[in-house]
Amino acid sequence: MFRILGIAVVLLGAIPLFRLVAKGDGIPRGAWRRKLPAAVAVLLAAILLVAGLGVFFALYTEYLWFESVGFPARFWTVLRTQIFLSAGAILAVFVALAAVTAQSLRGAQRRERWAVFLIAAVVAFILGLPAGQLWEPFLLFVHHPASELSDPVLGKSVSFYLFRLPFYTQLISWLYLVLIAGVIFAGAAGMAGWTRAQQRGAPPEGPGPQQRLFRAPLVVGGLLLLVLAWDSYLGVYRLLYSEWGAVTGAGYTDVHYRTLGYYASVLVYAAIGVALLASAASGRVRTWFARLDTTGPRPQVKVRPAAWAGAVGAVVLLLVFRGLIPLVVMTFYVAPNEITVEKPYIEHNIRFTRLAFGIDSAHVSTREYSLGPHITEDVTEKNRPTLNNVRLWDPRALLDNLREQQEIRLYYQFQDVDIDRYVIEDEYRQVMLAVRELEKGALDPRSQTWVSRQFKYTHGYGLVLLPVHEFLSQGKPKLLVRNIPPESAAPRLQVRRPEIYYGENTTDHVYVDTKEKEFDYPAGETNEYTSYAGQGGVTLDSFPKELAFAWKFDGHRLLFSGYVTRDSRVLFRRRIQDRVAAIAPFLEFDEDPYPVLTPDGRVQYIVDAYTTSRAFPYSDPYRGVVRKFHGVNYIRNSVKAVVDAYEGTVRFYVINAEDLLLRAYRRMFPDMFLPLSEMPPHIRRHIRVPQDLFFLQAEIYGTYHMQDPEVFYQREDVWALATERYRETFQYVMPYYVMVQLPEGEGPEFVLMTPFTPKNKNVMRAWLAARCDGEHYGELVVFTFPKGTEVLGPRQIEARIDQDTEMSRAMTLWGQRGSSVIRGNLLAIPLFDEDKLFLLYAEPIYIQAEDARLPEVKRVALADQTRVVWDEDFETALNRLLGRPEAEARPEQRAAPALGDLPRQALEHFRAFQQAMADGEFEKAGAELEAARRVLSEMTREQGEAGQ
Repeated sequence: MFRILGIAVVLLGAIPLFRLVAKGDGIPRGAWRRKLPAAVAVLLAAILLVAGLGVFFALYTEYLWFESVGFPARFWTVLRTQIFLSAGAILAVFVALAAVTAQSLRGAQRRERWAVFLIAAVVAFILGLPAGQLWEPFLLFVHHPASELSDPVLGKSVSFYLFRLPFYTQLISWLYLVLIAGVIFAGAAGMAGWTRAQQRGAPPEGPGPQQRLFRAPLVVGGLLLLVLAWDSYLGVYRLLYSEWGAVTGAGYTDVHYRTLGYYASVLVYAAIGVALLASAASGRVRTWFARLDTTGPRPQVKVRPAAWAGAVGAVVLLLVFRGLIPLVVMTFYVAPNEITVEKPYIEHNIRFTRLAFGIDSAHVSTREYSLGPHITEDVTEKNRPTLNNVRLWDPRALLDNLREQQEIRLYYQFQDVDIDRYVIEDEYRQVMLAVRELEKGALDPRSQTWVSRQFKYTHGYGLVLLPVHEFLSQGKPKLLVRNIPPESAAPRLQVRRPEIYYGENTTDHVYVDTKEKEFDYPAGETNEYTSYAGQGGVTLDSFPKELAFAWKFDGHRLLFSGYVTRDSRVLFRRRIQDRVAAIAPFLEFDEDPYPVLTPDGRVQYIVDAYTTSRAFPYSDPYRGVVRKFHGVNYIRNSVKAVVDAYEGTVRFYVINAEDLLLRAYRRMFPDMFLPLSEMPPHIRRHIRVPQDLFFLQAEIYGTYHMQDPEVFYQREDVWALATERYRETFQYVMPYYVMVQLPEGEGPEFVLMTPFTPKNKNVMRAWLAARCDGEHYGELVVFTFPKGTEVLGPRQIEARIDQDTEMSRAMTLWGQRGSSVIRGNLLAIPLFDEDKLFLLYAEPIYIQAEDARLPEVKRVALADQTRVVWDEDFETALNRLLGRPEAEARPEQRAAPALGDLPRQALEHFRAFQQAMADGEFEKAGAELEAARRVLSEMTREQGEAGQ
């Protein structure tokens, strides 16, 4: 609707111009010319009105959103900076263009002057408006903190490279555009002025007005060369990102010879720029270099031979110092002696790369253990908490299973499965959980109406949670939280606020607390309805707000809807990643937010936020598997964002207060970031080292664990990330979370780990762990094995499984019966016993029917350095690995069904049904009867599974 109105306003504004053009020859030419400016002014006014209203509504709705999430200061800070930069740039460019054309406009008619000023205004707007996008580097430049760390070659603070140099670089790029446009503009204006002077019969020779017409191009050209000189001077500092040498950063040739080339460029560009400015100021100086010939129909510049010689000499000087000398030195001195002459610069690269990626000795500790050949009963008893948390569910296989069993309705969807830890029945357990979001695309086509999508279907519902180590006898997951409405088998895992208004895949806007009740969840043959009771979103308590959001989203449908009241709210930017990125676009956010079930039964998401830079000196840019970080050469996970799935509230907590970039952002937005001490304890217990960052650090560490420059240069001990097979392909072993009993720990810890193999080999060389709990959060520990010790890697263990006759035959047979065999993550689990380290390898084997994506655990394969076994469950397989008698290999869960409190729940629902019938509340009675039926069905299912 608003687009149509905008087009209509512009068309109405164009009517005077259309009428004037249509009359054409019927109006005297003088009168036509007098009326033309007014008609054009009316059209421009209409266009400006429509554009202005659009900008106003966009800014107004943005402000209302920022106010609703509690960050209005962030909105105003950025907006003020953008206006300051854009307005200042537009004004500066316009004044400059007006100045360079002032001489040319002498004697021009009023119409010509207005035309030139209008063109100058348009050019200034086009060139000046984008300057507002420099708000982030400008604010970083203004608010940057000092750093005690300096580069080892030029002695500049790291703050200069992170904050000042990037701003200078972007400013210079903008100045190039402006000055090049200025040269073109001044040249065109000068030629126009010359032509006009010729038409007036001005004297063709001598220092008259014609000579002064070309002062402006000389001034602009001189300024352009001075900017080139400044850019060349900064090029000396950019050598610390050079790729010329053996490693990233200034090498021998850069330090000793390429710097000379940049300094020579500074002198040449500055000298020529000053000469041009002097020529513009003095006609006498100008005659030293060139003479303006005005005898012909067009002016011609006659360059004097001395000036040509100087220009050629300058070009030769630049070619020699910028290209020839560095190339000769590199070819004939550095390359034949590279390891010797580049050694100190390799040391700089190693040191600064380790610092930039947080893998230096301050963040990483190394421990070496001798390898235990085979696991014993004594080892298992000392590591029982670790064994009780070995993950037997691959997230990919579990996601398929949950989508079949727990999505309940087609319009619900699990986006992914996340791994976390909770205290369950006084035991620290590793769990997996998935949130049930609403997928409106799967609604019945008859429900795809505007009212249904924006008012009725507004939120997802509930989650599922299960221990990573347990499964039922049929190979299905043992769910601790399940179903709709949520049912919990653990008292501490109660879901009291199951509505999911903000999630990982919730992208649309909705209107809540309206006259139209919202669909809450299905209850058998009927549905339950609710109204939003939170404080999220923007309240539509006035007509201007309704009008603004009608412009933004739904047009006339919102304005004329009878469902909206003064208490109604509009919820938008409901995707977690989009929400936090809109508030803090200067941070990089992890692509996998993960949910936390709080003690009061709410669902809140934690999003890892990174500060990154491509300007850390002497640091090697990342070029690995995590593509979003390509080119980054500095990274910290300094912030955790917490988003409530019901209210949509956002809080940013500082994890690393020493991060230079974050210190600058905190100065820019002092009210945005909260200290870690203010993070609620129930959230702090669930923070974890993110997988993407850990994977990146592991890739870098695989090379940069070598600190001896000669070993590093030869790449003698490069570690690679281990690989494994999933389905029919091989892939990297992605970092995985495990519960580990470390030697110095008082209990099991939640850690993220990944194994290393020597490059192009499959044996394990070391493994890297990131601690996630308590005061040890973020500590990286490398566990290495003595050189000469052969430790089996994941590929070798998988090969042993393939070579085992019984296992190979069984998997081949299962794959031929209308099913497919899926091999889950092969996990290497560390077990400690004093000064020895034992590795337990665990791989779940799943069976999935071809006509249903419902993977179920069929076998659990276990191995150590000498044996490979499998069985139907973990405990039985472990007993076989330990050589225990077969009679001890029966897991407890097969003895009897674990019904828990299901009978009590069924009885309560039946009593509630009876009471509702007695009270005549038949709808409630139906819901209670359906709930009792579901509980009885679950009891029957678990009894059946336990008996098989």
